[in-house]
Amino acid sequence: MLLKELKETMLIPDREMMLNRLVSINDADVLLVSITSENGLNKLWTLRQIPDWMYEENSDYQPEEKRTHRQRMQGTLQDRVAFGDQEDTISKMIIQGQLMTFGASQSTFCTEQDHEAYMKLQHFVEKGMKLASFADVSVDRLFLTFYEQTDSEPFPDLDLEKELDITLKFNSTSRTVAVRTEPIVLEFGDAANDVQQSFYDPVTRKNRIFSIKALRREDVWAQAEANFAKPTPQSSTEEEWQQFKEQYLGGLELACPKHQDLAVVDYESEDNLRLQFYSKDYLDAKPKGMTNADTAGKLLFSVFYSSESQPDDNGVKLRTTSIGLVDKTFDGSLVVELVHYDLELPEKVIKI
Repeated sequence: MLLKELKETMLIPDREMMLNRLVSINDADVLLVSITSENGLNKLWTLRQIPDWMYEENSDYQPEEKRTHRQRMQGTLQDRVAFGDQEDTISKMIIQGQLMTFGASQSTFCTEQDHEAYMKLQHFVEKGMKLASFADVSVDRLFLTFYEQTDSEPFPDLDLEKELDITLKFNSTSRTVAVRTEPIVLEFGDAANDVQQSFYDPVTRKNRIFSIKALRREDVWAQAEANFAKPTPQSSTEEEWQQFKEQYLGGLELACPKHQDLAVVDYESEDNLRLQFYSKDYLDAKPKGMTNADTAGKLLFSVFYSSESQPDDNGVKLRTTSIGLVDKTFDGSLVVELVHYDLELPEKVIKI
């Protein structure tokens, strides 16, 4: 590393105000460390700990290429819980009545290979950062996050002789919540599947009701071929349209081989929650390994989708979600699992 590059990794603010305020965000301690201004950029800095359970040995660990769809989904959901990639992002801070609006954020993990994070931590310690909350935590289990203030707002002019009354705001958003239920055996058709089911919601800590109205199959190949049987669009030449058709059907063969249909579930749920079901066969299967030769000249896409109807007179929506692939000759039952649901979160305000 060159000396000039070392300087670029250092924190040398033109102005700085230490906050040293501890706040609980989604049951995790977060230290509001400091507000800095450097090279025209104003930032709020926070410090928090990586959850201990992330360091527990996982006897079920598999290399990425050997992991099933279920294992990959579980890993993604755990990462979201650990790092709060949704509602933990601070959108605004009001301090002594002055607004800071944040348009971007970035987290830096403290590792032996990342001297930048160590140097920033050292800077804050030298400036008087309170260590009590994290004093006994290994440094490599901490991470710093900065939130960058929008350019149109000035650096706060704080009176350090007065109380630093602080309000944090978080934008409304959605959160994917993992749930566990007993597998459900479904028959293709309508009547046999219209039975009320429930799952335990770990967020609201109550049972949620849903009912599956139908398990259907969709012939995505018939739909695609019907679309391509239509006249060539005026916006394309015949050659361009044929090239697109070849690329699309080549990608469709990768996403859903011609001998298979897409299995689809229609359902209704309490509070019109968006639920995500998958067939057990899909969850226990490993993603297809594809080389560049396999994908060359083909469009890559997924046939999986979710949709919803307009609310009926009682405000209930019929929702649809694809759950996996089945052979066209298959006429038996499917074992289906509810994996997660989407929770809509309103704007959140925390006063410190």
